[in-house]
Amino acid sequence: MYLTAGTVLLSNEGNPMLEIVADTCGRHDTLGGACATESNTVRYALQKRCMHACRDSWLLAVAEHEEFGMSKRDITHNINFFMNVPVTPEGCLRFADGISDAGKYVELTAKMDVLVLISNCPQLNNPCNAYNPTPIEILIWN
Repeated sequence: MYLTAGTVLLSNEGNPMLEIVADTCGRHDTLGGACATESNTVRYALQKRCMHACRDSWLLAVAEHEEFGMSKRDITHNINFFMNVPVTPEGCLRFADGISDAGKYVELTAKMDVLVLISNCPQLNNPCNAYNPTPIEILIWN
């Protein structure tokens, strides 16, 4: 349910794609999903429907890069790195304050060629970031 160092991410055919080899936060959500216009409407209000939806960012990225031959069907479940989504004893999800701080990081090793879509969700409506989205740094090397 929560990913951390040692977790191997598998393809839909069970092939290792990525492995988390270092993690200074220790908790990454796989259940909360990505924000979308629909969830923004439910959580925040109708007028917030089109504000900063990660899913829309991914759809736009796919549409802008026809060379990958991808469509909406290719966008699958996401990982919410550094997001704290506890499961209550009743089995419900609760969006809680984050547990990461500046300088925390996750290091992944690719086990095969992968295409990764990243959205540093600038969600202005969610109190988990004190209504103050912060930047991320991504390093990629061979």
